[in-house]
Amino acid sequence: MIKIGDFSKLAHVSIKTLHHYDDLGLLKPVHVDRYSGYRYYEIGQLSRLNRILALKDLGLSLEQVTELLREDLSTAGMRGMLRLKQMDLAAHVEEEQARLLRVEQRLRQLEMDGAPLHNEVAVKDVPAQMTLVAQIVAASEAALLPARASLQTLLWNHLELARLKPATPWFALFDDLPYRETDLELTLAVGVDLRSGQRAGDWQDTPVRLQELPAVPAMASVIHTGDYATLPQAYASLYAWAQSSGYQPAGSYRELYLPEAGVSATPLPLSQAGLIEVQCPVVKASIPISLYSDKKGEPMQPEIVNRPAFKAIGLAYVGRNEHGEIGQMWGRFNERANEIARTNAKEAFGLCFSTLEGPARPGEFEYVASFEVADEKSVPAGMVCRQVPAYKYAVFTHHGRLDNLGETYQFIYNTALAQAGLKPHSDKFDMEVYDKDFIFGSDASRFYIYVAVE
Repeated sequence: MIKIGDFSKLAHVSIKTLHHYDDLGLLKPVHVDRYSGYRYYEIGQLSRLNRILALKDLGLSLEQVTELLREDLSTAGMRGMLRLKQMDLAAHVEEEQARLLRVEQRLRQLEMDGAPLHNEVAVKDVPAQMTLVAQIVAASEAALLPARASLQTLLWNHLELARLKPATPWFALFDDLPYRETDLELTLAVGVDLRSGQRAGDWQDTPVRLQELPAVPAMASVIHTGDYATLPQAYASLYAWAQSSGYQPAGSYRELYLPEAGVSATPLPLSQAGLIEVQCPVVKASIPISLYSDKKGEPMQPEIVNRPAFKAIGLAYVGRNEHGEIGQMWGRFNERANEIARTNAKEAFGLCFSTLEGPARPGEFEYVASFEVADEKSVPAGMVCRQVPAYKYAVFTHHGRLDNLGETYQFIYNTALAQAGLKPHSDKFDMEVYDKDFIFGSDASRFYIYVAVE
């Protein structure tokens, strides 16, 4: 799964917009971390997001978009609607051309709905490189291509003044920051081999600077051969590979515009690059010590189990656990445990329902500290009864104290599930199971995290 910031950048949609779509029920995250409040999305949700954005670009209100999505509008139907809008936009004056470009891009992305992420990802060692760098702020996404062209012209002029030739393809640098809809910072660079006596001060008081990019021992790389509008497909391939291979980003992304005529030739417009190489420095995802086996010293692999449906009674909390409310509730629950006519004396459950009925703030979930019961006939005052459906679960063992429980959940949802080839169930349910192995405050403690999977 992908954190909201990474999904925002991948989809070219601001975090604020994703929050708004979450509030409206248009695009719900697949998981909200109960300890950090982080939202997580799946690459497969890009398809639904592209539909939302395409319909919105047609001039439809979000309420209308919601109704159309409920009717499960086909890709063919969507394509037809977009083509009609495309013809309409073409008849408008110059200020409408930016909107036309966005519709065309969304159309091409929709045509790739369901296409496999087949781009091959390679990991290579990239040496340090001295570069000439320039930056500009584009007012909007529509201004990015003209801004990039102006930076390329600027850098080329300074190369000629310094009697230097490009030593690498032209490339853009992107910090690992959420995507923004306005005031987009663009950094363009080109590698150089300095002549004797040249130094960084030679470019002082100019709009360009000399910068050495450090060596990257593990650079994940994927080649994009299609239309520039479908470049997000290459990024999606990179994300999918990183998650399934146990890697995480470790620096700025690079887009290398690979020329057919060689790096030292007079540059063509970057939009005409035949091949684009997307690069990202990566490191192996750090596995929390809580997920290591206490016997073998090796990371635990999830066990796949099926559990039947059951009922549970206990104390409920709804919120984001911003002040440790769940731990405090367990204390109150333990004091009242004898009030519940439980049928399973061996286990206590921490049930987490991420899908709530009725209005809720973004990131809120319901957590129920509970025992299994036969029925809901005798619910003590102030407690609730919840029905847990039958699920297939991926089971992870948390070792030790509860201090780093948040790290355990983040690794499970951000890395471990994808590595195991598993997808969280659409109900977004998980639960903690406490049995005789749980010893509060002890390093020897163990309990089990059950994540419902498809």
